[in-house]
Amino acid sequence: MSTLEDYKKVMTDLRGGKFKPVYVLHGEESFFIDRIASEVERLALEDHERDFNQTILYGRDCDADQVKDTCLRFPMMAERQLVVVRELQNWRIDQVEKLEPYLLKPTPTTVLVLCYKHKKIDGRKSILKSAQKGGGQVFLSDKVREDKLPDLLITFAKNQKRKLGSAEATLLANHLGTDLSKAIKEVEKLCLVTEEGGAITSDIIQRFVGISKDYNVFELQNAIGTRNAEKAQRIANHFAADPKENPLVVTLGFLNTYFNKLAVVHACQGRSQSELASELKVNPYFVKDYVQHARNYPLGKLVDVQRHLRQFDLRSKGVGGDGGDHGELLRELLAKVMS
Repeated sequence: MSTLEDYKKVMTDLRGGKFKPVYVLHGEESFFIDRIASEVERLALEDHERDFNQTILYGRDCDADQVKDTCLRFPMMAERQLVVVRELQNWRIDQVEKLEPYLLKPTPTTVLVLCYKHKKIDGRKSILKSAQKGGGQVFLSDKVREDKLPDLLITFAKNQKRKLGSAEATLLANHLGTDLSKAIKEVEKLCLVTEEGGAITSDIIQRFVGISKDYNVFELQNAIGTRNAEKAQRIANHFAADPKENPLVVTLGFLNTYFNKLAVVHACQGRSQSELASELKVNPYFVKDYVQHARNYPLGKLVDVQRHLRQFDLRSKGVGGDGGDHGELLRELLAKVMS
């Protein structure tokens, strides 16, 4: 299963009152680890049970013996006790492995949560298998691929009983990048201002996130792809008026990725929509747009476009003494690309 599917299953079990004796949460993406740990903390104990039955430890301040000794205690006037070890990645792997005997035979009245963030535990190490063998939950939190972020935002909004369309989700993803925590927080904010069952529209996004529904890289891509030079130049003027929010280096990187995708369309002629979506790493909803845009940019033209992109990237960095006004550089680049 994918990270998102695993995450949903773990959260469903927790909300259904099904607790594992051990949770080993590890991987590059902190968001899922933080959310699962927080949910265990929220649900494992009643508020009046926390004072005597909840222990929060930090990797930099504890060792394996302290963790094991804490886990072996009995709960006081509660069904279970909760032990959370944060920042376990501060331990050397041989220190982590000292927990293995406990993971094989955990105390049934203890819920132990191990948070090992920013990297994953080597799968060849026996500690992960030992945790599973002892009835524990091992959760690998992989980084979310850029092309998967829109779908994740759509799913998250759906779980909040809100509707987020593919175009709106892609707009958010393009603006917020791959910082999942930041992206989810923005969607949570949008859910708060959208009534249950309602749709998070581009107007709502523009008002509460600050992304212009008409002047963004997504709309620039569509203007270029459909050869709407007037619209492309309007967007360039908007970018030039606010270079801090629309840095040229980011726009050039986006355009480079976009034109590479058009080249992929040419290389994959005859493929099905789902196959093309996989090759392009985009939502199938957008495949038809890329196919249409590729018709407007034959392979020969794409070679010229890539040359222009390299040239203007150098110029924007002052190579050859021509740093120039970035707004003017973008307008000139668009004129060459769409000529």
